[in-house]
Amino acid sequence: MNGSFASWIADRPGPAIVVTGLLGLLPLFGLGFAFFLPGAVPALVLLMRGPRIGLLVAAGASLLLAVAMWAVGRPIPVGLIYSLWVLGPPLALGLLLRRSGSLALCLQVAVLAGAVMIVLLHALLGDPERFWAPFVRDLAEEMQRRGLPMDLEKDGLIETLARTLWGWVTVLTVLLAMCALFLARWWQTRPQQAGLFGAEFQQLRLGVVLGAAAAVAIVASLLSTQPLVDDLARLFLGALMIVGLAAAHRFKAAGRLGGVWLGLIYVLLVLAAPITVAVLAGWGFVDNWLRSQRAAQGA
Repeated sequence: MNGSFASWIADRPGPAIVVTGLLGLLPLFGLGFAFFLPGAVPALVLLMRGPRIGLLVAAGASLLLAVAMWAVGRPIPVGLIYSLWVLGPPLALGLLLRRSGSLALCLQVAVLAGAVMIVLLHALLGDPERFWAPFVRDLAEEMQRRGLPMDLEKDGLIETLARTLWGWVTVLTVLLAMCALFLARWWQTRPQQAGLFGAEFQQLRLGVVLGAAAAVAIVASLLSTQPLVDDLARLFLGALMIVGLAAAHRFKAAGRLGGVWLGLIYVLLVLAAPITVAVLAGWGFVDNWLRSQRAAQGA
């Protein structure tokens, strides 16, 4: 989407609703990587036209998605919940970005909200394994009925998935919302302010407090088997990974990292995700701590 089309779609709520609805259907056809795309459109409209028009686009697209879910045999509330999940967080972050002008603050608020969400889920719904096990077991049975060669009972994956689902859902929500916001901001700044988004992205950081909380959570997860601690560690790992990617882009912009190496990082995120995420998170932690200390000294 180039800058002219971004301006065109932002000025036309009707087409924006249709585009958002169509993008929201892509994951239903197996394109899981597209989950962040629908939230980027109403976030873009909000950034360029204001909260009222952005909310209008999101509401209209939610109705389209609910009807589409109903047409394929799923209850309308499922479509509305799905719409709230993919459109709500990007809209909230878009509003924060419009008022603050700080991508770093958006990341910090998203991580803090994710941590609060994890704590509340564990406090209000109790043991995640007991809560999720029936749903995961039903999913495993459905996969077997469809002929998929995966025995979750035999591999012991039902308990593992059930125990970690609160964390994964929260991490995915935060990452998708931030990716949608990044895309919306990139669209907004092209072509009149080319390069502005890149400069903003390269300055992402968690700050001293959240950086220290991340270190405590990750170390505690290595010493504990508590699901709550593990879920918080996953969230902070995801956030530090984003900070690490921002540092890599800043190094490339400064000529300290070649484009081939930056491309390799993204390839490894797909082919060797666990190791690459850990390395990027470590880089992100060190970079965040050093820059946060400098910012505190200069304040």
